[in-house]
Amino acid sequence: MKDRYSRAAQLTGPKVAAVTPDATVEGYWLDETHFFYVEEQSEPASGAIVAVPRILNCASGRSEAVVSLPVLSELIARHSGRACGLAGLGSAQFDMPNCDTLAISLDGVDYLLDRRSNTLTSVNTSTMGPALYSPDGRYACFTEEHNVRCLDRQSRTLRSLTTDGARHHAYAQQPETALSAIADRQQRRPVGVWSADSRWFLTHRIEERGLPELPLIQHAPPGGERPRLHRFKYSMPRDELPVATMCAFDIRSGRTLVYQDFPLPVCTLSPFTFRLCWFSGTATAWMLRYDRYFRRAELICLDLVAGSGRSVLTETVESGHLNWQPFLLKTPNVRTLPASDEVIWFSERDGWGHLYLYELSTGTLKNRITSGAWQVRDIVHVDESRRRVLVLGGGLDKTVDRARRTLCAVNLNGTGFEVIAAHDGDIFVPTNEPAGWAQERPFRPSYAPPGVSDSARFAVVQRSSAIHGNSTQIVDLDRREGVRIAAATPNPSHRPPRPFSALAADGTTVLNGIMFVPSDFSAERRYPLVDFAYPGLSTAHQPQAYGSLQSALAQALAELGFVTIMLDTRGMPLGNREFHQAGYGTLLEPQLSDHAAVVRGLCKRWAFLDETRIGMVGWSGGGAMTARALCDYGALFKVGVAASGNHDSSLYAALWSDKYCGPSSGGQYADVANSAAASKLTGKLLLICGDMDENVHMSQTLSLVDAFIHHNRDFDLLIVPNAGHDVLLTNGYAQRRMWDYFVTHLLGEAPPPDFDLRFHVSELTRWAGVLSRQSRQ
Repeated sequence: MKDRYSRAAQLTGPKVAAVTPDATVEGYWLDETHFFYVEEQSEPASGAIVAVPRILNCASGRSEAVVSLPVLSELIARHSGRACGLAGLGSAQFDMPNCDTLAISLDGVDYLLDRRSNTLTSVNTSTMGPALYSPDGRYACFTEEHNVRCLDRQSRTLRSLTTDGARHHAYAQQPETALSAIADRQQRRPVGVWSADSRWFLTHRIEERGLPELPLIQHAPPGGERPRLHRFKYSMPRDELPVATMCAFDIRSGRTLVYQDFPLPVCTLSPFTFRLCWFSGTATAWMLRYDRYFRRAELICLDLVAGSGRSVLTETVESGHLNWQPFLLKTPNVRTLPASDEVIWFSERDGWGHLYLYELSTGTLKNRITSGAWQVRDIVHVDESRRRVLVLGGGLDKTVDRARRTLCAVNLNGTGFEVIAAHDGDIFVPTNEPAGWAQERPFRPSYAPPGVSDSARFAVVQRSSAIHGNSTQIVDLDRREGVRIAAATPNPSHRPPRPFSALAADGTTVLNGIMFVPSDFSAERRYPLVDFAYPGLSTAHQPQAYGSLQSALAQALAELGFVTIMLDTRGMPLGNREFHQAGYGTLLEPQLSDHAAVVRGLCKRWAFLDETRIGMVGWSGGGAMTARALCDYGALFKVGVAASGNHDSSLYAALWSDKYCGPSSGGQYADVANSAAASKLTGKLLLICGDMDENVHMSQTLSLVDAFIHHNRDFDLLIVPNAGHDVLLTNGYAQRRMWDYFVTHLLGEAPPPDFDLRFHVSELTRWAGVLSRQSRQ
């Protein structure tokens, strides 16, 4: 068993990320034919991962390194006075403000390289903390004492854009309800967006002084200090929400505009996190506004010349919730086209998520753009000159997984629909967002398109398959020909995961999932099954790409001698409105009943699965799901590990509960809470939580513990000091205890004594970066 643990350890997310180059390509178009990107490679001598900045020339079809890394290493060593090997470049950040200049940020120093002469033209210490940089690179806005300050990076002059900011009434900051208040206090990261001409900076001031506070006790601070009490604002259902007032600053004239007439309810996170604010032209900003239950959606125009605003377009529903984008944290599928006085609007009014074209000036519907029994997942690019839009569509082929996307094009008048790219897997093209890139890097051209060139001739197309691997091509959309710039292929010595389909609990809906088996799998043996579960609502769960860190927990667990599965159920933002909102108001159903039905079906289909040994594991919403499974479906699920579970959504963040449960009565919330089913607990359940979880407070787990004690139910509990919401993924001890629990109670074997699973901070840092890139796809 110790050998199995050792192999499983190498499959954990942080370990995989630390030794595997990431094939997820992020880059941007420098002009119509030159695409800049960073390719990760494993350095043979040390095994370290190095990033190689490259440019693809679409005219020649050739990709070449911007600079030789050994040459760059020598140049930096010469200026810094200390050795900088290739491994030392592993943490470097590369950008190209233009075709001739490469910017390298490393160890607090910014180097500018002239790629024509291979000489460093500038070496400066990075004195700024977190800031938002103007697209021309001249200005940097940051927060200080709850106000906004602006640095002119040329003249080194500093001025305050505001002076009346105060705690809980601050400018350009996330609200404390953003589920990371304590971490944010350590290093304030400003929120806002610059206009493309670098003249205007748009942000907000958030009022949260009257909101209730949540205490969080750090029981065992490092260094043996006495426990620390942290307090922060945290809005739950029926609490007041923070309110944002938009503010625009003219950096040239010093003029300040405050839009008091358009207060924006803040649903947990800043609207800039949701990409709800952007500029078009030189003097107009736009804002999308929801009500707290996401039943009213509104487009607002902010006139920066007149200093006034107006409501342009509104949509409402009587039940359920509205979406501008199926996935919660991705860019809304709304695009303003001021030159033609139009706006592209996303709506599920006919039951499917589609695009509609409206007049901006009157809010009058002109025509539908897309239609049919499929959903628009993402607007990729709007070609205003050709009056054509590129979209990623989900569910066009009813014979395959509904989570797979296809690249399509359609005219703005609704004609000329065609499929541009499809394959046996998922298609992704980075979205050309109206707000551009997050403006946190001083040398990245923040409005440079990451996916489709401005002329709409070339596109970055990523084809992904959990079975066959991933590849990224620069595709000529006119000729439908591509040049591959990155690829990740499965190791032939590893057993590939197995996609499957099965019927939901309703007996008719086809669901899709993926199965992982141990490296020494034999169909002649009988294996216990562990369901790595998540209820969705805001996102899908099963991976669509090879090497997805999202699936690392399931892959590592399988190596211990289990068969593990990940499943997309009803209630996830896939398919039509009925499919997505099937669980509205109940949060964990019909997802749990679907998991139970699929597990039973798989056990009947495959003799190597043992229906008497079924377990479930999950964290966050999956933690709540796991605990409930052992209560409501105890005849099937015998062992569970529930980490960081939001077991009572009446005590969870308003965003999640208000949107997905609705304006519910206290009685309905009481029925949804896991404590309502505590008396039915059977089997073996391990609860895990971190005492510094700012997202789901530890009290959620302890309240469930209280209910289990009240009903005299047996369970196990692990509280990890100083750990946060992702404790199951980032704390080696917690993950090893999860393994031990399933090995002991489901596999029926003894875990190896004192197996030490630890993640180095460098592994966790890289894991977080790679996971962030993968999650944007």
